[in-house]
Amino acid sequence: MARICLLITKPPHSDENAERMCGVSQRARESGMDVAIYLLGDGVLCAKAGQKGYVGDNIRAALENGVSIIACQQDLEARAISKDHVESGIEISDDFEGIFVEDVMERADRVISW
Repeated sequence: MARICLLITKPPHSDENAERMCGVSQRARESGMDVAIYLLGDGVLCAKAGQKGYVGDNIRAALENGVSIIACQQDLEARAISKDHVESGIEISDDFEGIFVEDVMERADRVISW
């Protein structure tokens, strides 16, 4: 199965980045691809639980459709987002760079970054 990795480094409501990520991940899953979304820097703001609107709805839909979402623990901490305030189903990694590099180098067929 083909695999796509999406790296999100921008906050959820800037320049439609999170909206694009949600659309790309949904289309990739519909095409039968395995999808992983990595949240780094301000991208971890997409991981906040209970978000309303397009981003929150689509993050939850992505998780329900089997998309893996991984957030950087250090970036969550830097933005005062505790594990209790992260959407259920999002993995929090304290070795984010290692996991991301391994996934991209070993398994991914495509990588997209915003």
